[in-house]
Amino acid sequence: MSLDVMESSTLSEDQIDQLLQEAEARLRSKTGTSVATHSQDELTLSLNEDKPEFAKRQPIPSLQHGLDKTSYIQDHGGVAQIRPELLASTDQQKLADQLRPVDIKGKSKKEDGPVDAGKEWFNMPLTTVTPALKRDLQLIQMRSVLDPHRHYKKMNSKKPKIPQFSQTGTIVEGPTEFYSSRINKKDRAKNFVEEAMATERDSGRFKRKYAEIQAVKTSGKKAHYKKLMAKRKKS
Repeated sequence: MSLDVMESSTLSEDQIDQLLQEAEARLRSKTGTSVATHSQDELTLSLNEDKPEFAKRQPIPSLQHGLDKTSYIQDHGGVAQIRPELLASTDQQKLADQLRPVDIKGKSKKEDGPVDAGKEWFNMPLTTVTPALKRDLQLIQMRSVLDPHRHYKKMNSKKPKIPQFSQTGTIVEGPTEFYSSRINKKDRAKNFVEEAMATERDSGRFKRKYAEIQAVKTSGKKAHYKKLMAKRKKS
């Protein structure tokens, strides 16, 4: 196209068509396009440009989902169950089926010591520690409180000492004992604790002693003052 055409202020339709044809020719020479005209007023361009290799879409790598392996859970009649053969390896199952010897570093004193007290003590067995026996031993240790009129040997340890050999039993009255020396059936108890509780219910000694101690400790306090004021109001 000449320069006089470009310098003109207005372009005719023929000049516009010529410019479009030149642009189409340049575009076709660069990209190898094909032009298809559908109508007089519409122009469609289909570009078949070859993309470079780096612009191509990379394939998605295969993931290691592990679904091809055998599952630990199997369906057995609509119920999910665990496969026992998959819980442990073959080597571990062999070790589990066999018995392995265990080295004992130290034995207990009961295994090393004697089983009973011997013939001189009528083969008294080892002490079987139970909660009832612990309570009885603790009550024996506090026997000076239960019977203050007797003198017992003082025990330094606060915890009751559990003997190595002991055995509990029931005293059976002999035919030579008189009826007055026997305990009535209603007064008999299974152990020392129940017997001490029954004696306390009859005598009420501990309840009386507790009231005396509380009266001494609360003297001069608010409770003691209220008692005095109540006595004055009555008088």
